[in-house]
Formats: sequence, structure tokens, C-alpha cells
Amino acid sequence: MTDRVKQFWLPGLVTLLLSVSLLAVIQIIGPKPLVVATHGWHMMTPNGVIYVPWLLFLLPIGALGAYLADRAGASRRTTFLSIVFPVLPYLALFIIAFPVSLIVDDHVAHNIMYEALLMGLLAWVMLPGVALLAGGLPVQLLRSRRSA
Repeated sequence: MTDRVKQFWLPGLVTLLLSVSLLAVIQIIGPKPLVVATHGWHMMTPNGVIYVPWLLFLLPIGALGAYLADRAGASRRTTFLSIVFPVLPYLALFIIAFPVSLIVDDHVAHNIMYEALLMGLLAWVMLPGVALLAGGLPVQLLRSRRSA
């Protein structure tokens, strides 16, 4: 295996697989999600669905990603990317796919509320990213102190 596979792709895909699998299990058999509603314009309320147990389980998943990347000899940047790997597809969706679909596709409603996009960005990118980093950064700091 090449170093890139051992240091980035394997830890990143492990964290992605675990986080998505756990989210599916929580959606099927887990507790009800926290639904956050913002009061929008003309009685339309965009909702944010936040799975609090999933966010709590992302702490050890981020720690595992940091441990696997650091054990393979990854740099700090590569370890950071391995930790936040599960939220990168959602981030790409919000940064690239939504604006392109608004420009190219004439079937997409052009009156999408900005609150809905911000709520989705918060619920699917920011909160999981913070949870993964909260689990992964302490492991990265402890491992770097031991190697020094």
C-alpha cells in the first residue's frame, strides 16, 4: 500500500463508513431526532434535523480516524483531513452542487430560503465536523506529544 492510502484514504474511509452506518442504525432503531425550526417568511419553516446520539458517537469515530492516520505516520494536515472526512461530501454538496443546480437546472425552485441552506449547513457540516474534531484533535495532540 502507498503512504497516501495508509495515511489518508484508509482512516478517512473507516470514519466515513462508521459514521454513515451508525447514522443509518440510529435512524432505524434509535431515538427521535431533535427537529429545529426557524420561523421563515410566509409560513414556510425550514427544519434542521439533528441526531444528538449520532453527534455523541462521532467523538470516538473522530478519535479512531486520528489514531489510524497518526499510527500510519500521517502529517498533521493529513490527520486533520482524515478526522473530518465524513463531512467533506456534505460540504462539497453545499459549496458546489447547490449553486450549480440552481444555475443549470430549471426544475429547481429558485425561491429556496437562505435559512434552510444555513440550517442544513449547520446540521450536516458544522455540528458533525465539530464533533469529529472534538474527538480527533485530543488524540492527535496526545500522540504527537508521545512521539516527541
